[in-house]
Amino acid sequence: MKKFLILISLVLILFACDRFEHILEPSISNIGLSEFANSMAELFSNTNQNNFLEISFLFSDNYFNQDTTKDEKYDYFTSFFLIDPNTTFIADNITISPSLHINWHFTATNSNHEILADTTFIDFLIKENEGFVFYGDQNNKKKVMVELFTGKWCSNCPNAEDALHELRMQYGSRFSYVEYHFGDDELVIDDPPIFYYPFAGTLPFGIVNGNSHIVYSAPSVEDVKTEIDAAITPLLQEPLLASLSNVQINMSDTLLTGSVQIDLDPVVSTDNLALVAVLMENYNDEYLNYHDEPHHNIALKRETIDISELDLREPVSFELTELNTLPQWYMDNSTGLPDDLTLVLWIQTLEIPYNQNTCAVHNVIEVQINN
Repeated sequence: MKKFLILISLVLILFACDRFEHILEPSISNIGLSEFANSMAELFSNTNQNNFLEISFLFSDNYFNQDTTKDEKYDYFTSFFLIDPNTTFIADNITISPSLHINWHFTATNSNHEILADTTFIDFLIKENEGFVFYGDQNNKKKVMVELFTGKWCSNCPNAEDALHELRMQYGSRFSYVEYHFGDDELVIDDPPIFYYPFAGTLPFGIVNGNSHIVYSAPSVEDVKTEIDAAITPLLQEPLLASLSNVQINMSDTLLTGSVQIDLDPVVSTDNLALVAVLMENYNDEYLNYHDEPHHNIALKRETIDISELDLREPVSFELTELNTLPQWYMDNSTGLPDDLTLVLWIQTLEIPYNQNTCAVHNVIEVQINN
């Protein structure tokens, strides 16, 4: 066994010398999100010892997921051909959410029809060039959180909503956003957190990373996108001073409980530090916005947990209660809740009264929930 592992290591070193220097055009790069699953499944089923380099085209050069880089992911797949040159792959049960979460099942089988691997991957996509590639959770980098206050009755809001969705396509898992609906709107939740911030009095109204507010009222989606992009670009360059990991979730029709590990750099003060948890629906086309378009990332429940006095060496617990009291239109006949849910968790300094200079979001993580 030891000799075998050494052999694999030597071969991988040889492959690593030039495996990404080939100038090849990945056929999968020029497809849309709707075609990604089928093209990905076909690529894996056609992979063999002579063409496995093409798997690398599925991954962004900046890929990072669950502490794994692009090179390490590539090594994982190609190592099966060192075990058996006639290994076959299958990628199936591929599900992709509108917010670019992707879950998929992978099996590798040798020439004797023995299973070498049987696992499910949880990942994220990002739009690159004319198509989509794997991007990963990016938990080794600083991320940005945007909270948008909107309403389906609001004539100025669709441009802001579309701009945020396009930025999610552009930045993938490094950019999170949530919609809080406000006013005479069926999508309103109890106690939207609009009064935490210096509300401008008109919608759309947005908060970028907790301490920079922008009113996204512009004549075009591109104008709004440019304005938001200018605000988040320097934030993405900041060093990683806080991280969230190892999220555990238990959920019923009435209650969501869980825990998350939080690691802070000593320069981050724990004064007024909070963990914010938002359960959101990824996509809703039953209630449309003012432009008759579906809504994305709609907040269903929100809780703020004071963690300023907690021992952060231990996982931090959280809960969202009374999920059965959500408006009836959210409910699904079989599960009692929508089947496209995401939990968004972020660490934020929350002072009362609000201080724009200090009430920053330090980092954010998303976990897709499959009912």
